[in-house]
Amino acid sequence: MPRISGSLDEHRAAMRDRILVAVREIMTSAGVDRLSMAEVAARAQLNRSVVYNYFPDVRALLIAHAEYETRRFTDELNRALEPAATPTERIVVYVRRQVADFAACPQPAGPELATLLGPEGYRQMHAHVSPLERLLTGIIDDGVQRGEFAPCDPAATARLVHACLGAERYLLGQGGLDVTETTERVTTFILRGLGAGTP
Repeated sequence: MPRISGSLDEHRAAMRDRILVAVREIMTSAGVDRLSMAEVAARAQLNRSVVYNYFPDVRALLIAHAEYETRRFTDELNRALEPAATPTERIVVYVRRQVADFAACPQPAGPELATLLGPEGYRQMHAHVSPLERLLTGIIDDGVQRGEFAPCDPAATARLVHACLGAERYLLGQGGLDVTETTERVTTFILRGLGAGTP
């Protein structure tokens, strides 16, 4: 058991992050099929019982991992969006960051996750992307209000943008697509769909 330093809450947060980083490393290097409590414990250099103290099973690990990765990506994305002055520039940043993250941090395909998690677990995991949907909806709404994007339902359009991005996710994670080419193709497609000009 690792030695406790700082407050108990700080220690627990650090241990939880350590476990979830191990989950990411396993999924990135070996895929979800290799994910097990024993493998996570070994990668995190912890006793298996420690992992079980934080997560009861692989399903709980996957759901927590989705929350952890969404929070990490959202923080990085918000920093990247700060210099973007217009909605069009913000959409470009959003798309480029998503594509780069899909390639750098592979995730299982949706049907594979649905099988692993079951309907309720998949619903819980999908709920963690809500902050990103709200962020994207806000960018699109701002673009419509400013006249940069064609009139549309921002929330419905955000779902379409995410569907377009999601179509590339699995192949990017498997190294089957060139990141630069995919970024330019998807960015161009989405900007045209929004009725936007070149940023």
